[in-house]
Order: sequence, then structure tokens, then C-alpha cells
Amino acid sequence: MKQIRKWLPVIVFIVIIFGLTGIGLTTEEKTYSATEKRELQTMPKVKKKTIKNGKFQKQYEAYLSDQFPGRDRWVQLQTGISRLLGKKEINGVYFGRDHYLLEHYEDEDFEAERMQMNIEALADFARNANERADVKIMMVPTKTWVLREKLPAFAQTFDEQIFYDALEQALGTRCAQTLIPVEKVLQAHSDEEIYYRTDHHWTTLGAWYGYGAYVEATGGDPEQVLQKGDFKLVSNNFYGTTYAKVNQASQADAISVYEPQITLEVVYNMGEKTAQSLYEMEYLDSKDQYRVFTGGNQPLLEITGGRKNGKTLLLIKDSFANSMVPFLAEDFEKLVVVDLRQLNVGCSQLLDMFAPTNVLVLYNSAQFVKDRDFAIKCT
Repeated sequence: MKQIRKWLPVIVFIVIIFGLTGIGLTTEEKTYSATEKRELQTMPKVKKKTIKNGKFQKQYEAYLSDQFPGRDRWVQLQTGISRLLGKKEINGVYFGRDHYLLEHYEDEDFEAERMQMNIEALADFARNANERADVKIMMVPTKTWVLREKLPAFAQTFDEQIFYDALEQALGTRCAQTLIPVEKVLQAHSDEEIYYRTDHHWTTLGAWYGYGAYVEATGGDPEQVLQKGDFKLVSNNFYGTTYAKVNQASQADAISVYEPQITLEVVYNMGEKTAQSLYEMEYLDSKDQYRVFTGGNQPLLEITGGRKNGKTLLLIKDSFANSMVPFLAEDFEKLVVVDLRQLNVGCSQLLDMFAPTNVLVLYNSAQFVKDRDFAIKCT
């Protein structure tokens, strides 16, 4: 009996290891996690070169983590245990006040060299494009920076003012009017639900405030902003990207949309398909509900049917612009929406192709700094 007790932990450990291995071998490999909203590491190919440089080992470690049986439940269990132990940060996420999940941004997330490279490329593009169009730049701050009063006591995050100061310096006096101070606008409304609790994006309300800042910066009529202040609730069970990191949240998010008052024609990706709506409602029945906005990040959208004023807006953007597109679409005869990360075309080529009267570069600050395509395609 004593011998059995002695070896029992070892036997249980072996059973668990071999059991999980067996489940892993017989379970179909997944390529995408709808819960985490990212591509998963598949089994890497064994190559002499990748073994020698250590790449295979890193990919295999990621593969074991991503393909671990019942991964979602394990993440949820780990989060629950960590919270019981009093942890305020788990997997790079703070559990903040009012049920907000806030990303923990560190210095490496705003890596100085890449940040400066992207900023300089943006400044050069703005100077050149200004000779052909009215150029505006909107860098949306992270939820954590705007809502930092909701962080747990003594929690720290990257000082994003460093980024905005560097951007202003690079633009200089010549292009000073191109930068829209949207971070100040959002700070003034930080007591409202301008960001999702479980996702890193701003809400439709936040995007509306951003739209208002753009209209003001371009000398538009404030009345046209007020006319677009009514939204339609389409979901009250949204769990976003921040939730995916911890698999736990105290409150689901609601998604509301603005429905343009005119009929628009939307051409996806040079004729891949056409539609008369900027929303794809079927995604509300999926785990990736944010894709209700334009069906996710499309390489190229061409939207017509707006005001007949001879104006074309070229919107160069990341996913933060998706919820702002419906507000902009009514104000221009043509709106061209471009995601450089998914389109093998440079910024100067886009100016030649579409001859815009207006250009708006709209990114989230953290995503802009990390972008590996912008400096290459806009230099």
C-alpha cells in the first residue's frame, strides 16, 4: 500500500501526459482560434536550417501551446486561479475598474526604432501628399492610455505622450495642421463608453467623436455630425480581443451601428463583390462579432453614393477605422478605404490611382508603431 502511495503521483502524471498526447494526436489540427481571434501555430516542418537557428524549437513550443487540448478551458482556469491569488494582471491584461479589461503596454510595445521609422515615413508622406490633397492624420490612443484612471492601483502602462510628441516634432510647423488631436477629444469623454470593455477597439460612440474631430479639422458643418448621433443596437453579447487573452470577463459588450441615410454602393477588392451596406450582420452570430463592420479588414473598398461634391477621400487605415467608415461615406462622392497590410501597393501609387481630394491616415497608436508595412509602402 505504501509503495502504491509512493508511486501514485508519478502514475497520475504519466497518465495525464500520455492521455493529453493521445488526444492531441487524434484531434484535428486547428489553424485559427475564433476565441482568441488569431492564427494558430501549426506543426512546423522539420528542417536542418530551422533546427540549427532555433526557429523550429520556438515554433514547436508555440505549436504545443496553441494546439493543447482544451486550451480555452485551461486559459480560463488559469485566469480564475490567478485572480483568486490576488493578481491584477494576467497574460498582459489588467482587470480594471468598472469591468474594463485593459492591455498592459510596455516600452517594447512602442519600440523606439520602429516607432521613429514609421513616424518619419508618415511625415514624409504627409508633406508630399499635401501638395495634391488635403491630408489629415488621426492616431487613436489605446484604451489603456485614455482610460488609465480605471487601471488597478499601482498599475503601469507606457506613456503614449512620448509617441504624440515625436509625431508632432516629425511633422513640424509645415504639417502641423494635418494632425488631429483625437487623444484630447477622447480624454474629454473618458467617462462615456467610448471603448469596449472586452476589446481594444473604440466603440461606435468613440468613432463618432473621432468623426466629429475630423469634420472640425476640415472645416465641415458641426450639424452634420449631430445628425449622425443616433445608433442602432445590434448585439449585447460581444466578447473581443482583450477577453480572448484571459477567457474571462464580468460583463459583455454591446455593439451599436450607425446606418447611413442614403443608399451606398460598396465594391470590395476591385470587384470581388458588391453590396449596398457597410455591415455584414451574419458575423453577429460568430465569435468574431467585430467583423460586422465591413466584414473585417478588407484590402480595398470603393464606396460611392455619397454627397455629390466632386470629392474623393482616400482613407489609409487599420481596423480602428472600420466603425468610422459609415460616418465618412455620406460626406464624399467617393470613399476609397485601404488597408496597406493586405495590399501590395504603395502610398504614392494610391495617390496616382485615385487622385483623391482628401486623405485621412487613421491608425491606433500601438498598431501603427508595430506595423511592419507602413514605412516600406509609404516611403
